[in-house]
Amino acid sequence: MKKYLVGILVFGILVVLLINYRTPFFQQDGGGWSIGYGQSTVYPKEINVKENAIYSIEKLKKQNDSTVFLADPFFVKEKGVFYLFFEHKKTKSNGDVGVLTSIDGKNYKYSGTVLTQKFHLSYPQVFKYRNDFYMVPESKQANAVLLYKAYRFPYDWRVCDTLIANVQFKDPSIYVSDSLNIMVASDGKLNMYVYQADSLFGKWKLHKKPIALMGTEARAGGRFFADKEGLILPIQNCTNGYGFGLSLYRFSFKNGSYTTKRVSPYFLKGNTEIKEFNAGMHQLDIQQLGPNEFYYVYDGNRLNSDSKKINIWGPLKWTYIDFKNWIINQ
Repeated sequence: MKKYLVGILVFGILVVLLINYRTPFFQQDGGGWSIGYGQSTVYPKEINVKENAIYSIEKLKKQNDSTVFLADPFFVKEKGVFYLFFEHKKTKSNGDVGVLTSIDGKNYKYSGTVLTQKFHLSYPQVFKYRNDFYMVPESKQANAVLLYKAYRFPYDWRVCDTLIANVQFKDPSIYVSDSLNIMVASDGKLNMYVYQADSLFGKWKLHKKPIALMGTEARAGGRFFADKEGLILPIQNCTNGYGFGLSLYRFSFKNGSYTTKRVSPYFLKGNTEIKEFNAGMHQLDIQQLGPNEFYYVYDGNRLNSDSKKINIWGPLKWTYIDFKNWIINQ
């Protein structure tokens, strides 16, 4: 009996050590977020953030001293001007949507707040559809996925449709085209759901295969990128806490169904050589602007200190869901 109990104890210790190795119980103390950006002549297989420019939280504070952080960047280029939309959290307020503008894609200036609501906003995915500009932000506190339209781009955004009602989804990412209209969004239980519609203004319904991903990589971290093989989506990796890194997943839709495949693990993650990004990275927007012109924006956060915070329940929960997801997909 004693040997049996010792065996159980040893096994339990090994399991705890394995979980802690994979998803540490002591996690970094992340602080302010900043935005980086760059360009390349081909789709980047990797991004060397050390070589790219950074629009830091310090730069924004010089123009708006109530700034707490900036994050979740999405951009569009219209008539030669880059518009970089981002979550702007100010002192004693919900998150708003702000915009940075640049005529060369290298030197950005703060051009103000473009959207504020009574609830928190983040993740402002802006896109052009049939000559108008739309935005699908995270509007979880409104209990819906809302669609906004710009009536005086890049300002004057108004709700024009409710895409999904009675849900509290994080980071909805949408892709619309003549042949495929899909959206992914994640709940608070680490599930990524897939919705589909006939068009942007069609009825968005759960896909017959509703859950695409579960666990520590199940929350979108940027815009879908379409290439000849299908779609690529940045997915947040939270194994070392929120905002730790990003992996790239390929979504392949065919005959009414789809598959997912992790194609670039840790495409972006914290870099100890860059103070603005030494804690982690969690957002990426890549677009092709011309035959040999790719432009991308991303964000990252810095360490508040060298100390770490203890989190027991999170790693246990995340490991369980990841293991469950692995079993289901075997």
